[in-house]
Amino acid sequence: MNPFVFAILAWVALGLEIALPPVLDAGGGGVTPSFMIPLLVFVALHADTRPTLWAALILGLLIDLTRPIAMIDGGAAIIPGPHALGFLLAAWMTLSLRTMVIRRNPLTLVVLSVLAATVSGLAVILLITLRGVWDGSLAWRGTGELVPAVLSALYTALAALLMSFPLFALTPFFGFPNLHAARFSRRE
Repeated sequence: MNPFVFAILAWVALGLEIALPPVLDAGGGGVTPSFMIPLLVFVALHADTRPTLWAALILGLLIDLTRPIAMIDGGAAIIPGPHALGFLLAAWMTLSLRTMVIRRNPLTLVVLSVLAATVSGLAVILLITLRGVWDGSLAWRGTGELVPAVLSALYTALAALLMSFPLFALTPFFGFPNLHAARFSRRE
């Protein structure tokens, strides 16, 4: 995988992730689409395992560093880790499912992005809730985050559909390995 192309697309996706939520917030309840998850799913569909897991860690850490969590005293805390681990789990799920799907189909990216966003969102809720058990300074209610996380995962389907066409057009620039090696052909 070409790290330069990935870095540029991660930067664009992070910009969309930061800039568009106030505009795209459905009903003001924190239901916004993710632009990082479709990029992660696209990479997981086409890249080898190790670059995919590194991409998941990087994208998740970028989200962790840009989404502070409110504290009881009115401040905000940046907690690196929950999204990085949630993205790792989502990447692993996508790597496990990629042998059963048609990789060049935009609907595959849409469906797997919804699944990955759901898995990642639930993992983030679990991890921050577990941290809140021993750190009482966070103003976090895991039960109040479940419905927005699932609705955001469904909303991510729209972002994935819109992102699928430019991502598939940029596939040759990523330098992905050929994962469709012929099993019964002669090797020379």
